[in-house]
Amino acid sequence: MAKFALACEVVTDQIVIENILCGYYKDYDDLDEEIQPLQPPFDATNQKQLEGEFGGWEMLLEYLTLKRFRDDVLNSEYMIIQIDTDISEHVNFGVSQNDLSTEELIEKVIERLIAQIDSKETFYEEYKSKIIFAISVHSLECWILPVYKNHKNEKITGCFETLQRESKKIKVLKEYKVYDKLTQDFLKHKKLMKFVSKNSSFQIFINNLPIKI
Repeated sequence: MAKFALACEVVTDQIVIENILCGYYKDYDDLDEEIQPLQPPFDATNQKQLEGEFGGWEMLLEYLTLKRFRDDVLNSEYMIIQIDTDISEHVNFGVSQNDLSTEELIEKVIERLIAQIDSKETFYEEYKSKIIFAISVHSLECWILPVYKNHKNEKITGCFETLQRESKKIKVLKEYKVYDKLTQDFLKHKKLMKFVSKNSSFQIFINNLPIKI
């Protein structure tokens, strides 16, 4: 049984969440061996999305309705579901951002994901202690950006483009190995917690993790 299962939009998100977990649980040796990326399916040999499989937020929503998702929850100690809020107002997601605080937006997005989980049969309430939401406002790059640029005010838009400009030694591409390199500082607990404090949605995710595993 995996300690953590990961259901994310794309494989680059998976390695970022993995590095966060490994840095946060600093006293848990070889935690990376107990983290299993399940959506989108991952080819560990080539460090790429499994050929013939699809990622993206719409495929993530589809996954949450499947028996495979329910089996994955049952066969893992914890399931982490990650999604960016930049897509929340899309017609197929349907969460307005108007006049919402970060906390309120995250709550609305979580409600939407729970509704998706329960769209075919009730499941969430019984297993909610195993399900952790990682809702990045408005993109996961906004969690990474403080590693490379210390903005006076929290930045939640245009983070990918800003990260491309500010990362001088690593060319920022949407590739698994690149995002692994970009987030190596997350593996160091003290540094990780400093970066967490720079972004409120990052802090909310960390606060929702179990203290001990």
